[in-house]
This record gives sequence, C-alpha cells and structure tokens, in this order.
Amino acid sequence: MTSHPSQKFFERFLELIETERKAERDENMRELQRFPLETRLAMGKTVTGLELVSVDEGVGGMSLLKFVRPSKGEELSPFHSMGPGDLVMVTFPAGFDPKTSEATIYKVEDNGVTASVHGPGPSRLGLGCQIDLIGSEATYKQMKKALVALLDAKKSRLAALRDISLDKKEPKRLGSRHPLTFFNEGLNEYQRDAVRSCLLAEDMALVHGPPGTGKTTVLVEVIRQAVASGARVLATAPSNVAVDNMLEKLLPSGLRCVRLGHPARTLESLRDANLAHQVEADPANDEVRELDILRERLARRGSRFGRGQMGYGERQERERELRRMWRKARDLEFDLSLRIMAGAHVVLGTHAGIPRKLVEGGFDLVVLDEASQATEPLSWVPLGLARKAVFAGDSMQLPPTIYSQEAAKGGLSVTLFERLKGLLPSNMQTLLRVQYRMHETIMGFSSQEFYGGKLIAHESVRAHLAAELPGVAAGPFTAAPLHFIDTAGAGYEESWNELLESRENPGEAKLAAMVAEGLLAGGLEPRQVGVLTPYVAQARLLKGLLRAPGLEIGSVDGFQGREKEAVVVSLVRSNSDAEVGFLADTRRMNVAITRGRRLLILIGDSATLSQHPFYSRFIDYVDDKGVHRSSYEF
Repeated sequence: MTSHPSQKFFERFLELIETERKAERDENMRELQRFPLETRLAMGKTVTGLELVSVDEGVGGMSLLKFVRPSKGEELSPFHSMGPGDLVMVTFPAGFDPKTSEATIYKVEDNGVTASVHGPGPSRLGLGCQIDLIGSEATYKQMKKALVALLDAKKSRLAALRDISLDKKEPKRLGSRHPLTFFNEGLNEYQRDAVRSCLLAEDMALVHGPPGTGKTTVLVEVIRQAVASGARVLATAPSNVAVDNMLEKLLPSGLRCVRLGHPARTLESLRDANLAHQVEADPANDEVRELDILRERLARRGSRFGRGQMGYGERQERERELRRMWRKARDLEFDLSLRIMAGAHVVLGTHAGIPRKLVEGGFDLVVLDEASQATEPLSWVPLGLARKAVFAGDSMQLPPTIYSQEAAKGGLSVTLFERLKGLLPSNMQTLLRVQYRMHETIMGFSSQEFYGGKLIAHESVRAHLAAELPGVAAGPFTAAPLHFIDTAGAGYEESWNELLESRENPGEAKLAAMVAEGLLAGGLEPRQVGVLTPYVAQARLLKGLLRAPGLEIGSVDGFQGREKEAVVVSLVRSNSDAEVGFLADTRRMNVAITRGRRLLILIGDSATLSQHPFYSRFIDYVDDKGVHRSSYEF
C-alpha cells in the first residue's frame, strides 16, 4: 500500500527530529567530556563546593533548595552562565538520598542559587553539592506526539490546517467584516492592515515583522479583537522571553491571562500571571496547603516505639497514608488549575509547554510569535489545539538552532512560517513597514538588502542619536548613528579556540572593549550598551575585558528580539583566505546590525569581509555614508 504524500512528508520529520535529538544529546555529552572541570567552572556550567542551606516548600508541590558558595574572589559570579528556568543536575555528597536530582533554576544570586525539584527535597542539609547544566528531551516527545496526531487526523480542523500547509486545500477568507474599532489607536496603517488580514482569514494568516516594526503589538491587537468577539485564545512562542513579551503587552488590557510553564521561566515581574502562582493565591488552595502540612508532619513523625523502631506494618500504613494525602492534594490542585484555565481569556506558554491535560475544548485561535524561529514539528504542537492560526515572524532573521547538519539538510531547518510564505495568497500575508527602533541610517542597509527598501523609520526614531540621551556627551561616536572600524592591516588575526571550538580575535576584542569603555566614559549607562559577536569564544574574551555591571555581552544569536541604545559588534573574521565562515548566513548580520537604536559600531577586517558580495555591499554603504574609519585612529 502506497503512503499518502502527506504521510511521507510528516513521517520524514519523525526521523529528522530523532536525528536532531541524538545530535543535541551527543553535543551535551561531548561538552561534559571535552571540557575539564576547571573550564566548566570558568564557563559557569558547573558549580562545585555548594552548601545546601535550606529546603522550603514551593508552589505546586515543589520544593525550593537554596545553595550558597562562599566567595572565592571571582571576578564573575560562579553562576554567571545560569539563569532562571535552566535545567540542572544536582549532585549531593555522601549520605544523601537520592544521590542526584534533576532540578530547575529558580533564582540566581552572586554566590547563591535556588533550584526547585518536584516533590519533597532532601531531609538534611550539608556541604559538598554540585550543580551541572543539562538538557531536556521533553520538547522532542511533544513534537513526536504532535506529528503522530497530524498523521492520524481525518476530517478535523487539524487535518484542514495540515492540508493547507501541503497546498492540497485552499485557505478560506471571510468575504467582509464590520468596520473595526481598534483598541490600540496608535497602530500605523500597515499594522491595521495586518490586523484586518488576520481577522478575515478563516484558517491561517502571516504577519511579516522586520526588526522594530511591532509584530507583537499587532498580535496583541488581534488577540484583543478575537476575545471581544467571544474567542478563546492560545498565545505561544518558541522561547520564554517571547512569551513574556506578549504577556507584558497583554496585561494592561485587563484580559484574564494565564501563563503556563515553570514559574522560574517567567520574568519575576510577571509571575503573578503564572498558573502556579494563581493556584497558590486562590482561597480554594487552603485545603491543599493544609494537606501538605499534615503530610509533612506525618513524614517526620517517629514511631511510638522511638526513632528507627517502627514496625513493618506501621511503616507500610504510614507510606500508604502519605501517598493518599499527596495524591489528594495534587488532585485538588489539578481541579483548581482547570477552573482557572477555563476562566482565562488568553492562555500563554512556549510551543512545547502547553499541557494537553489542562486544555479542555481547545482554542478558537492560536497566535504563534517568533514563528520563524521554531522548527516545523515544534510549530505543530500548538497548532493541534486550535481552529485557526496566526503566525508572526521574519524569515530574514535567524532560523531555529539545529544541532544536526543531517537533519538541517533533510528539511528541519525550513520552518512552517517559511513554507507558508510561499503558499498563502497575498491577502493573507502582511509586511509591516514602519519601524520604531532605529535611526534611519542604521536601518538603511538592512532595508535595502532584506526588505526591498520598503522599511520606513518612524519620525520618533528617524534621526535620534546617542548624544541626545540624558548625560551623554556629543563625541566622535555619539554624534553619528553608524560607524565601521576597519582593522585591515592592523595584524588582528583570528585564531581557533580548540576548547570552545569557536573563533576568536584577541586584538579585535581589545579594540571592541576600548570602544565600549569609551561609550561608558562618554555618559552612556552600562544597561544602554550591548557588545555582540557571532562567536562564543570572542564573547568569552570580551567578558574578560569588560567588567561594568549591567553591560550585556553576548552572541548575536542570543540577542535576537532584543535592542539597546548603542551596540558594538565584533565580527572576528580576519584571515588571508578571505573566509567568513557562518557569517555567510547573512541573516545573522541582519540581526547584528538591527539591535542598536541610536548607535551601531561594527568592527571588522574589510580585506577579509569584502570578498563576500553581501559584506562588499555593506562596505560600499558605509563608504557612501562617510562612516568608514580605520583602527589606526584608535
């Protein structure tokens, strides 16, 4: 029997995500094996010498374990690479049971960290604990389930969405709709067109959002309009940061929002909207708390014959009672969670973070933000929960991170957003054109290269400069929006960092650090400045050279969706063979050059870069603007 074409297409994804799962697992294992303990300690991916100082009860049946490590004079916090929501493995010293436990980072301090574990924590405290960053396979399981459901779907909304995505079914559009009264009266004409297009689509619609054009603002308006018409909405994104961005914009509207996921993965300022916190704050949760207190007392109570003298039958009876009390408390929590979810206008979470057991009846609409950063199998996880979908993204920015080259070449690197871009008719797609972030000179090259010159700088940002910020002096950098510092001939050669398996350029790093320090000396606050580079080894060098608290230093990939008043970019590549490596993926450059609002300073070797057509055109652009400078000036 011959498989249906749709089956072949999605069966292939089952194979690809298994290949990708193994590649990610292997990469994590190689990292653990490749890096000596002292390197992992320096990178912040392992922390030793910890003391477990407290075990407190958290929300949702979790325990909060607080670890501290006395300062050893580090210039960086030992936890500098860990953040709330990271998955870790905790290793306890001899005498603890269990010996290891998976946990989620809840809070990070300079020399302390709080991690949450499901169920009760250790019954004792002590020194000698270790924490290692680890990965999780939960997302892969979710993707497999979604693909199986997709393959099995017949005569359902999921089947219809699947067939549209395969160009086997025509997407429908409503003939007309009564004139809209926009909640956000500040939307520009392109944003309004996007909202109308999304509301008129019966199946799917796309919002193309170049940097700074307010695609999330459009999604929020679509959500508010949908709720006003009686719809129940699911809002998802591949990252917790993007989900929190939607939540932050939705909360002032007064809609009842429920944020799913571990509380540690929600910004602290937004945690009141998290389901676990809403459950904890509900008066009906008093019974759960009472059961947990009684269970804890029973667990600690000794036998009437004295410690260690409890008989077998008595122990068995106590264990049964403990399990009964724990299950009753969790059942009550679950029922309360269902009630809170049922009363929500909008449910938010990451694509893979929507527990189906909590979703009764599904949703009328799902909006997928940052849709160009999710693999196709991941996008189908939330799509299986709603009748209609609205996607917002930008295929001209970075795609999802893929560990396996084999999986990428097999099609995993092509997102559903990108495929639909070529399938849906023009009246179901909108390009946002007015951007509210960048000076028009910073915007210009990106607009020219990626968006057909269609972007328009809003008047509020068109000519703004760093020198206009309070306390910032007008200087050679701050009085102009764009600068390219050319290191050609300076002898700043790149090198290969064997340990990190990444490129670095020490000379260029020192120059970038000097430029950043100059911006701070000129009055810019550290929180207003970002120092970016495509290479993790270069980021590590920069972190060792720049010590200003609040100054963000990181990879270009990790800064997508972010912005700063001023951005310094170190491009690293400088070699006699004119090789640009993965800088050849020009989408990475598009992200790099669109993070700065008022000031963008790029540092690179024109002799190497100009051999690539894209970078040659960029150098022509900075020449035309008169902002091409030599490193010999510094």
